[in-house]
Amino acid sequence: MSSHQLGVLLTLVGGVLWGFSGVCGQYLFLQGISADFLVPYRLLLAGAFIVLYYAFKAPKAVFAPLTDIKLLAELLTYALLGLMMTQYAYFYSIELSNAAVATVIQYTAPVLILAIICLKEKRAPRPLEILALLCAMLGVFFLATHAQISALVISPKALFWCLVSAVCVCVYNLAPARLNAKYSVALTLGTIFAFSFYMTGVKLIGASKASMIACIEPLSAAFFGYFWLGTKFLFWDFLGFALIISCIFLLSKKRDDIPSAN
Repeated sequence: MSSHQLGVLLTLVGGVLWGFSGVCGQYLFLQGISADFLVPYRLLLAGAFIVLYYAFKAPKAVFAPLTDIKLLAELLTYALLGLMMTQYAYFYSIELSNAAVATVIQYTAPVLILAIICLKEKRAPRPLEILALLCAMLGVFFLATHAQISALVISPKALFWCLVSAVCVCVYNLAPARLNAKYSVALTLGTIFAFSFYMTGVKLIGASKASMIACIEPLSAAFFGYFWLGTKFLFWDFLGFALIISCIFLLSKKRDDIPSAN
């Protein structure tokens, strides 16, 4: 297998695992588990495994980010508002709606990141970027209302937390720029297999191709939700899925710095 083929495979597996983890969360919520219980233990166990791994591989590096005073504020912002809130908002929005809808709405994050980049670079969005923004807004509209302007088909609370998860993804991706440049990405992240597979894929095939392949995540969530949990979708749901996913493809044609959602 060539390095390119391996990169495609690892990125694909990472995206599928991310979608599957959301459906696993939905299954646990149906059994009476809450996001308040699931998320802390999920992050705690993942963090413990990573610390144990580095304790054997590179003992001196385990707590290095915590002792770096210059980057401590960045680390805390990333950890609390980025990593922790991304996970909590995402799984709580699943608890309030379902994995497919929560995952797809979270995929509006690249558009929000684009808006931040435009403000930072003091420029107007390009035509293709405006089209991507419109696709994302229409996609959320169809998912939330099924084209019925007078009513929401998911609760306002669910929509709010879905959008919070998208905002937190922006923090998750943009806040730790200096941190990730100085330390290993795996040392400062709270997920293990899916993220590791995805980042390895980025290294092998580039961020643009990897971000497009990672669009399998919301499709994976919809697939497992339908065949495992019996989640039902209507025409407007599929239209919303298609519009939001299409915005990722549009953005990836122009920039390589628009990151993946999870």
